Amino acid sequence: MRSLKIQVKIRKGEFPLEGNLQKKMTEEYESWKEDILKKARNLKDLKELRRLMNSLGEDFEWTESTGRWLAKAKPYEIICVNIRVPGLEPQTERYALYGILAFSKAILKAYDHLGDLERVILEKRNGHFYAWSEVGHGYTEKWPEYFPEVQSLEEFFKRVHVVFERGDHSLVLEYPKPTYVISHKWLKNRLRVPHIIKEIRDSFVDRALGTEFLEFEVPVITHEDLESKMEIDWNGYAESIIALDQIIHQEYRKLSLVQKIKNIFRKKDDPSYYLDCLNRVLWNIAPKDQERYLRGIRKRLREAYEQERINIDLWDPITLVLTKVAELIDQTEFIRWQSFSDPKRYSKKTGLRNITDLSDAAIEAVAGGLGQIISKSLDDIAYPEKWPQRGKMKLVLYVSVGHVYRLLRTITLILQKKFQFLAPKLDGLSKKFDRILASRKIPLLPSAKKEMEFPEEGTEEKPKSH
Repeated sequence: MRSLKIQVKIRKGEFPLEGNLQKKMTEEYESWKEDILKKARNLKDLKELRRLMNSLGEDFEWTESTGRWLAKAKPYEIICVNIRVPGLEPQTERYALYGILAFSKAILKAYDHLGDLERVILEKRNGHFYAWSEVGHGYTEKWPEYFPEVQSLEEFFKRVHVVFERGDHSLVLEYPKPTYVISHKWLKNRLRVPHIIKEIRDSFVDRALGTEFLEFEVPVITHEDLESKMEIDWNGYAESIIALDQIIHQEYRKLSLVQKIKNIFRKKDDPSYYLDCLNRVLWNIAPKDQERYLRGIRKRLREAYEQERINIDLWDPITLVLTKVAELIDQTEFIRWQSFSDPKRYSKKTGLRNITDLSDAAIEAVAGGLGQIISKSLDDIAYPEKWPQRGKMKLVLYVSVGHVYRLLRTITLILQKKFQFLAPKLDGLSKKFDRILASRKIPLLPSAKKEMEFPEEGTEEKPKSH
């Protein structure tokens, strides 16, 4: 699977809007940079320099990088990266197809990431393809869509269009007669229903109101190149997570009804408490933040095993996850470093070297995008089923509202074009709603963060042989 490309559609009227905003953002960046330089020139000693660096915050690197890219990148210059991971069921495989833009309009006027980074999730199951589109701001559909006539990943990329929705550049898959697949353990044959809202948007709004689209192909960095050339092994990392998750659930299934009731009133030092924490760390904490939690939980569970309060020793499977996550982070950081230190070798490794119409900013943005992905948790990347329960309740609300909002946004674009005096008010309402949707951060592990104690680096006990 070499030189893969995917079909992309974008509304024509959005290109000049993005261009104008790029110019405005460039001016804001230059003002931000000049303000920092002015402060730096007035520094008196190293103490003031340290205070200035601390005030810039953790996102300073991304702010500075995004500013540099603003002058080079073109609006809607997109490169896709396909990440392969195992499915949750046997004989299934998933792909997180990320679209990386070097330039983005940055709704919240914060350079918290390079351009934009959005994804759709694909799954191959029993020779058929299913996929979750985005509704908005990283939220995926509750249930996947079914693609009955697609038999391979290459065919999927050829036959299915990816539509970049303005607002937050959410990725929406376009395919004739979109169909939901409602999955449940009680429904052995998955229930398939028409995706009515999507059909209304596609047929009535876009076609009846005459919305014009530009269609073009964008390059895809395949999962083979990602794993073999760039040596970024998301599949091996996810395999170790799923294997450990299965062990945890096997332990849960051994509990009697009385034990399960007791778990409701358990104490913080109970082994089952740490099993719950482990499960949430695996799925709901980003790879770059997992190490500290995993080391602490591993130590507590080893102590419980030695005290015969738990029947299973999880030291080795947790250690395997630690090894895989360290390899994933180290190689991703190396690719980011190489994109700056040796751009020619980096572009050859990504397979983008011979694509002449791509800017250097777009190629460089891929490394930055890969660095941002390790800041996302697995439930966000490819496993929406693993969202925490309170997150799932919020997901249902946002998905429902998001579909209606997308429909209204499409109509708004037409009204703004025909009735110019309405444009400022409609744009203001859109931005307010975008801010609400963008504030989707859910505290995933408050109890573990506040109450769990972790050993200092280098003081952790080594495992005893049994």
